[in-house]
Amino acid sequence: MFTYILILLICILLSTIISRFIPSLSVPIVQIAIGSLIAIIHSEFSIELDPHTFLVMFIAPLLFRDGKNADKRSLWKQRRNILLMALALVIATVILVGLIINKLIPSISLPSAFALAAALSPTDYVAVSVLSKKISLPRKVLHLIEGEGLMNDASGLVSFKFALAAALTGTFSLFDATISFFIVSIGGIIAGLVLEHILIKFELWIRSLGMEDITVEILLQILTPFIIYLVSEEAFKVSGILAVVVAGMVYSLSSKKLKFRNARLNAVSENTWSVLAYVLNGLIFIIVGLQLPNIIKIAFYEATINNFEAIIDVLLITLSLLTLRYLWVLFMYKFGDNACKAEKRSVKFHAALLTSLSGVRGAVTLATVLSIPLALENGEPFPERTLILFLSVGVILTTLLITTFILPLFANKNIPKETDYLQIMNKAQIKVWANTINKLKLEIDNKKYINMIISEYKYRIHQLKRGNSYYKNWNRSSKEEKKWMLICFKKEIENTRKMLQENKIDESTAYFYEKSVRNKIKLMSSVEGFSLIFKEALMRISSLIFNIKKLRYILRGIENKKRSEQQLKDLAMKDLYSTNAKYLIQYVKSIITPENEETLKKIILYYQGVYWVASKPILGKASKYEKKKIQIKAMQLERNTIQSLFENGDITWNIASELRKNLNYIESDVLR
Repeated sequence: MFTYILILLICILLSTIISRFIPSLSVPIVQIAIGSLIAIIHSEFSIELDPHTFLVMFIAPLLFRDGKNADKRSLWKQRRNILLMALALVIATVILVGLIINKLIPSISLPSAFALAAALSPTDYVAVSVLSKKISLPRKVLHLIEGEGLMNDASGLVSFKFALAAALTGTFSLFDATISFFIVSIGGIIAGLVLEHILIKFELWIRSLGMEDITVEILLQILTPFIIYLVSEEAFKVSGILAVVVAGMVYSLSSKKLKFRNARLNAVSENTWSVLAYVLNGLIFIIVGLQLPNIIKIAFYEATINNFEAIIDVLLITLSLLTLRYLWVLFMYKFGDNACKAEKRSVKFHAALLTSLSGVRGAVTLATVLSIPLALENGEPFPERTLILFLSVGVILTTLLITTFILPLFANKNIPKETDYLQIMNKAQIKVWANTINKLKLEIDNKKYINMIISEYKYRIHQLKRGNSYYKNWNRSSKEEKKWMLICFKKEIENTRKMLQENKIDESTAYFYEKSVRNKIKLMSSVEGFSLIFKEALMRISSLIFNIKKLRYILRGIENKKRSEQQLKDLAMKDLYSTNAKYLIQYVKSIITPENEETLKKIILYYQGVYWVASKPILGKASKYEKKKIQIKAMQLERNTIQSLFENGDITWNIASELRKNLNYIESDVLR
């Protein structure tokens, strides 16, 4: 088992790397492909997908975290739409799509068709949350599908339970099903509220004993979704899914009110849950991939299944799911949502289309259909079970492909400017930093360090204006910008080699600088990066020979000399960065034309930032202390500016909170 877990973790890491070099493939698609490949190569590598274990191990903690991080205000504003999607749409899907399935494939009985439609009704929140990070969706649409995904698992599972019971026994009571549905749903909400309050009281009691241990509190957080899900399902017989979602929201709201919360606990909690969610998300999709080959293989060799007709049925069922979803959302926006009635028709149609295409099915659907027993209560084989599994797998793959390749084509068009949260966030951040720079310029003392801090703020502003975050992110660059950046990187290498030939720099400085540029090229373009692997190998051999020559200096053990040599190397690297930055700025200015002006201005901004960073002096301990004092003062000015902008109505509460959070991270790094 340990070997299996280790392999799965390596595969998760590998999938992220592959997705980085092939951005058009989403991480879930890559992970499913890796899982399928493992199952094909090593048929004995199998993990049983027991539905109950799957929900408690994977879905419960992820939904707890998402409930904790959810935008409660936005969810409350769209509560009517979310309920219509998570409850009413599920029921409509079970009935209408079930009838369509029975009509397309008469061999699947009506109760079994309803069971399949119920399994296909809930969207996969895990897949949506992963894909939404790479797709620009309007915030209203994003909040709607997030709220729907948090709640529709419960309604889908309850509907499946009653439809499956009807298929197994041949009897069905609409009244009993309706009463049971409301008891399970409302009971799950109440259970989540009560159990989370009990656990919060327990945490307070632990702290009152003097056990103010962050490790213990984080462990209690991690155990919370498992405890709440199991108690709700096993003891109270209500929806554990709704219970953990509500518990996450209650925990988030209570942590803001209780005074014992501290910044370190919040930072550790967020980082821990981030890693845990990353691993669980990866495991879910790889496990799904492990199941696919066997299901497809069984269906392929099943004599009663016409493979071509089955594929057509998959496409028709997927089309019926998306069409119903589109019409439902359009009707909801037109008649049910007061906020949307005033919007243009084109905006409504576009929002409905995005919401429809975002309806990806995933692991919950597969886990649900795998719970279908092999035989009926009378001992006869469950009719068309293999075909039902194949149809489910087909719909999962089709919706994932649609969300990965078709949704981005529509998501990036006609999005109102006010919905671009990142753009609003960047503008607000630039305004805060610019205001901080103006206030720092009024300071009289410590001008040397103030000018250094001002330069750093200017560098951050230029990074944001280029479309990057405070830290470099080459993924956000356009194809045109990447093309020009690659040209400039090669120019850097050419100029470095020219300076080496002219004896203006030494061999070691040239090697390490060129290595840094080659790493940037790898980040920017996998093709260009791979083309330099051979050259890099030669350069490494050259470096090895160079280091062997230096061995006599190391053996001498003269510590002071080594330190002074390292300082000289650092200064040489900074000079080379500065020189190349000035050279590239002049080069780019010389090739600007009206066609490429907008792109090349971004390139110039990048090299101006490099020049400013390279121009910073290397500080000693005493100087670093003086600089840190100015940094702390500057961050206080930032806080004052954020509060002032919020009070004046220039930024919203959410933007102000995000700015403060980013500032807290930077401050913790400075004070380290």
